Amino acid sequence: MLAWRQSAIVNWSMTERSSCYICQARTVDEIRQALTAARGRGLSVIAHGAGHSYTDAALNNGGLLLDLSAMRRVLAWDPARGIMRVEPGVSIGEVARVALADRWWPPVTPSTASATVGGCVAMNVNGKNAWTHGSFGEHVLSLTVLLVDGQLLTVSPTQDGELFRALVGSAGLLGIITSITLQLRRVPSDRVEVSVRPGRSLRELFQIFEDEQAADYLEAWVDGFAAGRELGRGIVTVSNHSERVTSAGPLAFRLPEQSMHRLAHWGGILCRPLVESGVRGANSIIYRGSRWPARTGPRQTPLVRATYYAPALFTGYRVLLPAGSETFQAFVPATEAGSLFAEILRRSQEHGYVPLWCIIKRHRRDPFLLSYQVDGFSLEVNYRLIPERAQGLHQLLRGLMELVIVAGGRFYLAKDSLLTHSLYRRSIGDAAVAAFLDLKLHYDPDLLLQSNLYRRVFQPSLQQHAER
Repeated sequence: MLAWRQSAIVNWSMTERSSCYICQARTVDEIRQALTAARGRGLSVIAHGAGHSYTDAALNNGGLLLDLSAMRRVLAWDPARGIMRVEPGVSIGEVARVALADRWWPPVTPSTASATVGGCVAMNVNGKNAWTHGSFGEHVLSLTVLLVDGQLLTVSPTQDGELFRALVGSAGLLGIITSITLQLRRVPSDRVEVSVRPGRSLRELFQIFEDEQAADYLEAWVDGFAAGRELGRGIVTVSNHSERVTSAGPLAFRLPEQSMHRLAHWGGILCRPLVESGVRGANSIIYRGSRWPARTGPRQTPLVRATYYAPALFTGYRVLLPAGSETFQAFVPATEAGSLFAEILRRSQEHGYVPLWCIIKRHRRDPFLLSYQVDGFSLEVNYRLIPERAQGLHQLLRGLMELVIVAGGRFYLAKDSLLTHSLYRRSIGDAAVAAFLDLKLHYDPDLLLQSNLYRRVFQPSLQQHAER
């Protein structure tokens, strides 16, 4: 008998709390039992992994949250071909750990090692090499998915390709993924050569991206406080897989993980009263320090450390921003990116909502039905959420979304919690939304699979779709 409990779940950015039932499944049969029980109680269901979506993609107010984090077995590993089959609750960090021992690495990975592979497929995550390796789903060889009628299907780009391309990036709304087969990427070593290139403006940052197209990984950090001629100044981190591992020299002193979390916790409490002034000062120090000649040369760094944020950073983030943060990420064609990103930064400053951190990445299109990537760039901006000023921030962000749509841009369902059904349709196109809703009605006619995101972004469109 599966154990159920009631609890309140918070999304990753801590902006929304959802009261729901939670049930943990360890096998496909237990998932079937949970679906049957939920249907009998009149409850909707959504799968949940590590809960790293910034939005409400894995929240289900009043329904059932199906916790798949215990389904974390590596089912098969072929080190000769770099093919791995895993259950959905396996973390991307565990995939990296197993694979790197044989000199393989996930072709696309988020910056959080604890994100589950099932979640990476459901949200079709991207990484620091999106312009060369696309999105996560492009490296999935096949998926095993449990449909709401109990049928277990294996789909791939060549077998039930239409359903496969809809499942990837569908936020878990078409079926429940029970296993994933991945093609990993061969790497020469467990190290990368990392260098930083400062840019005095957005124009210079984009030029660095152009100059460094041959790099393995690129990501720009932008100082959201810089204005005037320095608007958009920042640093591009350039990383390349190292062919030769050099001597690491003396081991650096590292605190135990528990001590790092404790230090981050108290550091967040102490710094809370000085968040904006502290970030402004730190940004200035980081940028000016990057211009020192000694910092521009490449340094060899472990691949894991260069890819994933330390878990203690998230502890500090949650304490530092107790009301959470609002994230906005615009994916914009290359021809529009420079002017639009400058406008986003200017408007944020003019309205008194300066983003605490901003990230630029380069992208390419992918073949999935609900693809958010474009041939261009994305700008992710993260704002401190102050409850008494939240309404003004939300008005600003919805205005920025209008600019993105005019520029031919798109939005990421894992990041943009203010996205409405009409904004989404206008960005991704009526045809894509209609095709997705047709598949939803075909594979889930009783609408058993729902989430807060579904009710926010898709349900109003489904009602209009049914009336046609």
